[in-house]
Amino acid sequence: MSIKVMIVDDEVLVRKGLKAMVPWSRYGMEVVADAPNGRKGWEAFMQIQPELVITDIVMPEMDGLELCRRVKEQAPQTKVLLLSCHRDFTFAQQGISLGVSGYLLKTEFQDDEWDSLLQRMRAELTGEKKQSSQPRERQKEWRLEFGTWLTGLNRGFEQSLAAMLEAQWSWMNGATRVWLLAGMGEYREEQERVMLSRELDTTWEWIPCGDHRFLFCPADSCRQVESLLVEWKLAGTVTSWETAGPFSGREQWLLTVRTLYKKTEWAKKFGVMQDAWQEPIRQAVHYALDRLDTPLTVSEVASQVGLSRSHFSVLFKKGVGESFGEFLDKRRVRIAQGMLGETTMSIQEVAERVGLPDAKYFSKWFKKYTGMSPSHYRFKQKEESGRTIVHSTAQT
Repeated sequence: MSIKVMIVDDEVLVRKGLKAMVPWSRYGMEVVADAPNGRKGWEAFMQIQPELVITDIVMPEMDGLELCRRVKEQAPQTKVLLLSCHRDFTFAQQGISLGVSGYLLKTEFQDDEWDSLLQRMRAELTGEKKQSSQPRERQKEWRLEFGTWLTGLNRGFEQSLAAMLEAQWSWMNGATRVWLLAGMGEYREEQERVMLSRELDTTWEWIPCGDHRFLFCPADSCRQVESLLVEWKLAGTVTSWETAGPFSGREQWLLTVRTLYKKTEWAKKFGVMQDAWQEPIRQAVHYALDRLDTPLTVSEVASQVGLSRSHFSVLFKKGVGESFGEFLDKRRVRIAQGMLGETTMSIQEVAERVGLPDAKYFSKWFKKYTGMSPSHYRFKQKEESGRTIVHSTAQT
């Protein structure tokens, strides 16, 4: 008997695309219902009782998190996968507390990621036992654990790491360094491992994660690795990288890797590059970006980092090249653009999420920076997005 699946998303093309593109029968699954919002999804759930619910997060009438809460209260054994257009650690943390099983990005759809998740959902729902004789499948599961741990959705990886540091990764209990490489292109782990084995004469470990790769090596091999990465950049194999360490042991491993990942995510999401900043500036930026939905004053942020308002303003302008207010506005515009283009949130809701709760003021402020009103910007983005999804579905 097939596992019943329900898809909930306010974009009809996304629902149709998922139903058409994913080979559900391969996983012993069947899409038995789809719904355009959480309220309709909840009504369908009560009638059909699907075993797997895949839901968008931001939707009208009832969002995906509220739907998830109701589903898990009614049927704790039901699996829920969250679907989103953008990575948001707040959503991830809320998902953990509600008991979701995974978090997928529409903008970073990868067959391997979906395959790993759906294989795991099938195994958990049907009670299949993990087979130690299937290292390739276990490798996919472990990689999924790692990816969901990075975004805060899964702590099971921490136990897997403890076991690995006692066995094949025991060398990471000594001084270790990690590099996070970007722009590696299509996933091809076997070829990459062969390439590394040929070019590095030191102990190493390689973890693919989307179009990024984590490379771990003993700290004393830093020069050799950096030399190799420069060669790769010249050859177009990699576009950029960040590095952190040295560190050793499980707790420092977890902290260093997640901090490095968050740093690169902030660079991509907010356009924040913080290598040359003094510590008070770094702390201020972290404080502000974690509270973008809160109206902040320079005095408040200066107080948080232990500086006077005037000293902080001078230090920030000197280190970053613009005032704190200008810096924060640019990041708020960037996030507002993402929400307007990728969600169905109202203008008022978007304004509140970027700390400017007066919708009229927000509209004037947004037009000042982008040259168009929020509604006009949304129309343009939805128009472009619709063309892209239609083209993708047509190709399939």
